[in-house]
Amino acid sequence: MKIALLAPLTRPPHPDTRGSRPRIVYDLASHLIKKGHEVTVYAAGDAKVPCKLVSVIPQSVYNTPQAENSFYQHTIALAELVEKIKNDVENYDIIHNHVYPEFLPLLISREIKTSIVTTPHLYLWPELINIFKKFPHTYFVAISDYQRKVGRGINFIDRVYNGISVEDFVFNDKPKDYFLFFGRIKRFKDEKDQDIEPKGILDAIKVCQQAKVKLYIAGNVENKDFFEEEIKPQLSENIKFIGPIDAVGPIGFKEKVELYKNARGYFFLSHWDEGCPLGPLEAMACGTPVIANRRSSLPEIVKDGKTGYIINENDIESAVDAVKNIGKINRLDCRRWIEENFTAEIMAVNYEKIYKKILEGK
Repeated sequence: MKIALLAPLTRPPHPDTRGSRPRIVYDLASHLIKKGHEVTVYAAGDAKVPCKLVSVIPQSVYNTPQAENSFYQHTIALAELVEKIKNDVENYDIIHNHVYPEFLPLLISREIKTSIVTTPHLYLWPELINIFKKFPHTYFVAISDYQRKVGRGINFIDRVYNGISVEDFVFNDKPKDYFLFFGRIKRFKDEKDQDIEPKGILDAIKVCQQAKVKLYIAGNVENKDFFEEEIKPQLSENIKFIGPIDAVGPIGFKEKVELYKNARGYFFLSHWDEGCPLGPLEAMACGTPVIANRRSSLPEIVKDGKTGYIINENDIESAVDAVKNIGKINRLDCRRWIEENFTAEIMAVNYEKIYKKILEGK
């Protein structure tokens, strides 16, 4: 098959990317090529992909000097992407859309004959669900059963979990003495004007303080006031921030793997509806158990009592117990769980089946 993968233009897909969508595009392209397909990635010019690249803009948006109006800067780039794919559409059997935001390429879906498959890599809120429902003639693939349930009414034709290149994540059965938080560090208000701290860093700090264990914090600080006012005052000999205090940060792929593989456990106490986050998958691939909240897709991803612990949201006491019992988890079980369910190869095979199903009119 001739397949076009539409990548987000904010960060470029390449082996050392810090973004989950670009990494999915990179891994999917790699494995589709291995299966003999002709793959073209539409992305920014600083992408490094194992196939043909169509450069939409010279550099990804986050690597470009900020213009006076960053909103226009991004949307102009997206308009360039849509125009390019519209002109090239006859070259492909399938167009697989991973763009952010997803619905812009769908605006041409009625004008072209080539089918578009869209994978939403984010939380589905009511307004977004309503927009996706306006495209019943095109196809969507959910990244978890939870996402498919929440997005009832969207033309989801299947579910494919995100997958990772397990061979890139080093298994380690002898971790060091720290726990890990790795994720976005931010706070914002939701549509109900409630404060949301999506990745649960404050909970992770509180748990480690009560359990009297070490916590390493790494990730992009997207809200400096939140960091300065609520996280920095809690840093200590046991609670250490080892990541960058900026929006992009120098922690690359190799450094991330080192952090994962040497951690006793990984916190993902999310207060947000997760589609299929890569962080827990990457940690478990290194053998590191995950302590996660019982919400959204997380019970599908973490096998409670086998590859980590699923606790009720805001239940700090249970999280402390999970920390104390983390040694009962067999780290090899974590690795095998990922190898059997969440590899990039499995992801590519499942998408290949979907492409064929569409082309065969099924």
